[in-house]
Amino acid sequence: MRSNAILVAAGIFLSRLAGLIRQRVLAHYFGQKDVADAFTAAVRIPNLLQNLFGEGALSGSFIPVYAALVARKQERVASDVAGAIAAILGLVTAMLVLVGVLATPLLISLIAPGFEGDKRELTITLVRILFPGTGLLVMSAWCLGILNSHHRFLLSYAAPVVWNAAIVVATLLPPAGSPAEQIVLWTAWGQDWQRDLAPRTETPAEPLTSDALPLA
Repeated sequence: MRSNAILVAAGIFLSRLAGLIRQRVLAHYFGQKDVADAFTAAVRIPNLLQNLFGEGALSGSFIPVYAALVARKQERVASDVAGAIAAILGLVTAMLVLVGVLATPLLISLIAPGFEGDKRELTITLVRILFPGTGLLVMSAWCLGILNSHHRFLLSYAAPVVWNAAIVVATLLPPAGSPAEQIVLWTAWGQDWQRDLAPRTETPAEPLTSDALPLA
């Protein structure tokens, strides 16, 4: 039990450290520009899907049931339940992602009504890049619950290190002198790519500004 606590603490510490590095890199490139506002809104909109399914529904329903079945050694039943939930979650998430991508201009009007011109178009582009990755992030929350139920904590809590590293690398990839509007597209694609690999344990709680960027 003590070793599990140490692994969780180590994973959280590493993710926070990596998040601090990511925060400084994004603040350096985006600062207080319109690009920062666009990226903030673009991240916030798909996160509604993650909060609803990846952390709300799963944490409150599936994970306790699955963990109880595993604790009672009912592995076959637990596997069937996990498979059924994964299928339903995948179908519903895919449909919502499709609707979200198609309805992005409407969502921008509701959540960021003051965005106009190039700033609005950039936000729409970013949301459409990030939305499919959010669907994968919801599925990764399912994986996180499975791992935790089997007492495998280090990978779950250290995974945000990969998430942060992918964003930092993607942000640094554009050629020197590239405009912020181009760099932020690389950042968004980097965030999308990592979601195939690294389930996050938290959701951004603060705006993505140069002064307050989420750490993990």
